[in-house]
Amino acid sequence: MAGTFSGCRKSPGKLVPITQADQRKLFQLSGNRCAFPGCPRSLVHPQTVLDDSVVLSEVAHIVARSLGGPRGHDPLPLNERDSFANLILLCEEHHHIVDAQPHFYTVARLVQFKRDHEDRIGAALERSMAQQVTPVAQVRETLHSTLLPVERMPPYVYDIPVTYREGDEKQVAALIGGVPGPRLMTPFLLREGRLYCFNNLRNSDGPFRALVPDPAKAHRAESATWWSDEKLTPWFTSLLNRSLNKLTGWRGLNLDKDHNRYYFQPPEPGKPLSVDYTPLNQAKSTRQAVWQPVSKRTNTPRPYWNHLAVGLNFQRVGRDNWCLVIRPEMRITRDGVTPIESAKIGGKVTRRKSRMFNYDLLEELQFWRDYLSDSSPRIVFPFEPGQHIVVSNRLMESEIEWPGIPEEYAKPFRNIEPEEDLFTAADREQLEEEYLDNEDEWDDAETEE
Repeated sequence: MAGTFSGCRKSPGKLVPITQADQRKLFQLSGNRCAFPGCPRSLVHPQTVLDDSVVLSEVAHIVARSLGGPRGHDPLPLNERDSFANLILLCEEHHHIVDAQPHFYTVARLVQFKRDHEDRIGAALERSMAQQVTPVAQVRETLHSTLLPVERMPPYVYDIPVTYREGDEKQVAALIGGVPGPRLMTPFLLREGRLYCFNNLRNSDGPFRALVPDPAKAHRAESATWWSDEKLTPWFTSLLNRSLNKLTGWRGLNLDKDHNRYYFQPPEPGKPLSVDYTPLNQAKSTRQAVWQPVSKRTNTPRPYWNHLAVGLNFQRVGRDNWCLVIRPEMRITRDGVTPIESAKIGGKVTRRKSRMFNYDLLEELQFWRDYLSDSSPRIVFPFEPGQHIVVSNRLMESEIEWPGIPEEYAKPFRNIEPEEDLFTAADREQLEEEYLDNEDEWDDAETEE
């Protein structure tokens, strides 16, 4: 009699399903093989190009669950018939055979099948493990992460009472105005009747001036005090991640809210897009950002478009340390605009990622950090003079000892860190000076009051 994952154990008053622990134990001790003697069949059919893998195993009962089933006359109590000791893993063919001939395949014979099979699997695994004790030579290498260290956070968070509430973000955004000079970012939060931002709300010429009728009511707090507060730390992180929306917008990326990632959109439907960047081991180059793949076999366009995409978010990695996480992604659309459902393209994207080895992943990271920073040694999020997020363009790294990767994938690389020149060094010094000036301006404003 067939046993399935929805089988039940009969006990007084209620039906109890076969426990997951018994299911796991049966599959693990059976080693993905049918317990019928001499059956070589794997119980999982391998994945094909078009379909996922197929499970061919069947959980069979040695003594049937019901009294009228195969070998059901056995005195084994009904409430023990779905236990591990009465279950055997078979392929579909041999499950049918043993149930069709219960007088030949008796309880004692099936119990012996189960015991012998589990013993064989255990012995085979022990032999296999014994053959793997040969020591592997270790190499010492630098492991590059997908994290960029934050060199500086905006030292202050500003807030002021407002009449707007959560959900009014579009109305507030419409009131935020630009200011003369370089572009500034204006991320904000609405929480508990207050507006929070990284911009100085006492600046009467600032972008939030329409929302601040009385600048004297503005308050500021040190960012570091938020990091030690369980309530405020998520708010601070939200402000940081909303800053990413500004940066990516400036760099021409769109936000995919459903998957929390940013992607390239073609200039118009049906038109590919290429962008400039500095790849590993090369000078400035061009890369496809949106394109329609072509079949290598028929040389005809495939029925979908690829869009380079990236997941970005800030994470705290220590008491006073933050990093920017880069997660290379791929967006698939039907025509360059309309996205394809995740269930239909998940396998395609996963297979592509599974073939990305050390060098390939580094190349993807190189593209995104170079593109987001405009080939600069750092990525700067400007809120106002003295209030910036400054992210280093050097990947965080550590030294490890391990067997290494296959030689064909162990390619050398350079350009791992953009070089500092006179212009970028001058920009860095200016940022440092602005921090000091910002502190003085707030102190002067408080003195005037």
